[in-house]
Amino acid sequence: MAGNEKFSSSQYSWAEVSVSMGGRIVTGCTNVEYTVKQTKSVLKGRGNEGHKILRGDKECEGKLIIWQSELEAMTEDAKNKDILALNFDLVVSYVPEDGGQTVTDILESCEFTEVKKGMSQGDTNMLCELPIIFLKLKPQQ
Repeated sequence: MAGNEKFSSSQYSWAEVSVSMGGRIVTGCTNVEYTVKQTKSVLKGRGNEGHKILRGDKECEGKLIIWQSELEAMTEDAKNKDILALNFDLVVSYVPEDGGQTVTDILESCEFTEVKKGMSQGDTNMLCELPIIFLKLKPQQ
């Protein structure tokens, strides 16, 4: 690192995360996760060590956990009340209160793969887990 560059080890908290879809912040989001994976294998040939790492297809997946009221609102607005048919970009922004670096990741062309509802005795609200797949992650936009 050059003399002027500064490394910050400050961390983001959940309070500094905004998740939006369809141009609206999803207030009732309690969890967001997303992963990009790539198939990789070692090219073998002469000898007992690999010669190169080969790269294959990428896969993008994740999940949202939202309040039931958010799910019901999405269902009400979806064509034929089918949220599994929705296609949307998901924007996840990390905006630190201390003025540090804002990071915005865009998950392009998301679709829900499953709708899961459930409650247990003693629950005070329903949280719904919605797994997603998406085509591409545009990090740090």
